[in-house]
Amino acid sequence: MANQTESYPNDRGKKEDKISVLSGPTGLRLRFARLEISSGIDGWGRTMIRVPKAASFGFALAISASSIFALIYGSLGLNGYGAFTASYLSLTVIMIAVFGSLEGFRFSILDIPVLTLIACAGISLSRNPQQIEFRELVLLGLTVTAYFAGRSLVKEDVPVLRAVCFWISLAILSVGTALTVPYLVLHGELGRPFVLGFDNATTAFSVSLGILVILLLSSEYRSPTWVRNVLVPLIAFSMAVFAASMVRFSLLAIMVCTALSALLLKQQRRFALSMLAILVASTAFGLLARFDNANLYVRYAIEGARGEVSPGGISSATILPPSYAARRNPEATTADCESVNTRNSIAIRKQLISDATNLIPRAGLFGFGFMSFGRLGCFEGASPHNDLLQAFVEFGWMGGAAFLTLIALIPLLLIKPARFDGDLRFVFLLNAFMIMLSMAYGQIGRDLPLFLVLGLAVSVLSSNDGSAASRVRFHMLKWGTGPK
Repeated sequence: MANQTESYPNDRGKKEDKISVLSGPTGLRLRFARLEISSGIDGWGRTMIRVPKAASFGFALAISASSIFALIYGSLGLNGYGAFTASYLSLTVIMIAVFGSLEGFRFSILDIPVLTLIACAGISLSRNPQQIEFRELVLLGLTVTAYFAGRSLVKEDVPVLRAVCFWISLAILSVGTALTVPYLVLHGELGRPFVLGFDNATTAFSVSLGILVILLLSSEYRSPTWVRNVLVPLIAFSMAVFAASMVRFSLLAIMVCTALSALLLKQQRRFALSMLAILVASTAFGLLARFDNANLYVRYAIEGARGEVSPGGISSATILPPSYAARRNPEATTADCESVNTRNSIAIRKQLISDATNLIPRAGLFGFGFMSFGRLGCFEGASPHNDLLQAFVEFGWMGGAAFLTLIALIPLLLIKPARFDGDLRFVFLLNAFMIMLSMAYGQIGRDLPLFLVLGLAVSVLSSNDGSAASRVRFHMLKWGTGPK
């Protein structure tokens, strides 16, 4: 690893700071700053300590939280421990906020939808008092706080953030894939392997796979050949393992991000398309390796599309039932609810979406209240598994519109600069990936990684950047570059 020292002007242009520049195996130029005080004082007169590596470490731990929880709790034989979960998430958010940078912070027009969403959530909670577990309120508060923590991350530190995310995601993916294989071989008769006692562990590990693919796609040609030669087989093998584990939506989101990368950068299109072909082939191989299980999910998909059981009146659940069945809501007695196969996850998702779309017209300006969908839908305690639909139902038309504005504008505003800057391409693809996951797995009160990466994107777009040399200006729907 080459090591050298580089000088660059600080934000005020008064003094040059010395930082260590490491050219790592990922081809990313890693800037590990010494403990530095950025110009000493922030805009509010407070002394700020900015440590990019520490803030990036908190970011990487936060977006990989689900995988880390599966590994920790599974190893200890626990289903979960609320105090540890809250403490872990709180510490990651605090690390980002404390060691990030608020110097030069500027309010962005994209902060308005977030503030509107928060206001609508508060009004909805006050107008619809109901029994909500304290844990859910804490997680909602942490999720909102994560957005503002993400706003303290600056563009000049994205190379450090990418490097830290690379190593943490690589470690999680390697361990997760290695743990999944024996469960597939020894306990593969059910639809999903219970890795460390969790049926959704492979889905969590697949998020780290997605982050690793995004990092590889956004590294341009700075990655040494041997790194790609090592990473691509690992990615292909992990993709096949997770496909065999019946992971669906996150693998599809990874493929979509790869296709977006091919569209963004003409110079890297050949590599991105080759990567996409490898991902598709690996997925097909994984499904064929467990053909009976894949066939079961095809039957489920047919049932979900038709809204009926398989021909001959035999449900696919009677052939090879999954290990989990949704609980019907006792108050939901409609014909649609009664006819849903509670072991068919595809049919359940279809019904949840149907419930949400039926509730939205009656939600009003401020919705039915946080966590209300679990009382109003067909399945007890369930969420729509879609953050946008949940926002409309629980926080009302205003809250839903605010959230829609946020997740629609950010990718649109990042597309153009992402074509010319690998760091911005990473931010764009990561946001696209997390937004897609929130449309399939989302529960808005627990989607801390989504709000964290949204905060990062807004920070970059609104020029919350301590470097005058690399600052970019955000003017409504127009992107321009140049020094402040």
